Amino acid sequence: GPTPQVAKGTHVLVPLGEASPTGWRAEPEEEGPGAGPGGGHALWVELRAPPDAPIGRYRLSVKTRTAAGDYAAPFDDVNDLVLLFNPWCPEDSVYMEKTSDLNEYVLNETGRIFYGTEDQIVERSWNYGQVIP
Repeated sequence: GPTPQVAKGTHVLVPLGEASPTGWRAEPEEEGPGAGPGGGHALWVELRAPPDAPIGRYRLSVKTRTAAGDYAAPFDDVNDLVLLFNPWCPEDSVYMEKTSDLNEYVLNETGRIFYGTEDQIVERSWNYGQVIP
């Protein structure tokens, strides 16, 4: 939302290489070309959310600290993170143990939706469009 709060888990500070109090982690990935000391100014970071993190859109900003001073990168919509659920993760409340349930309820591209009123419910085919070609 427009007013993220640490207490509600919607504003998270994640120190590099440490877990935040809410369980978020940021770990540097293995160095590749142009990353790390002597290889340029790029560092790839893997961000991990805990299984009970609130779902929604998160704005991502990076703050760096060097001998030259601190720098906070401005927010950029391109860096937004959309956090959903993970039915493959046993710690997530939506975990599905059976592969058949995952295939039917999560991985299906088409299905049926129901709409209408309490007295007159109608169904129709629906393309969920989950996979973008």
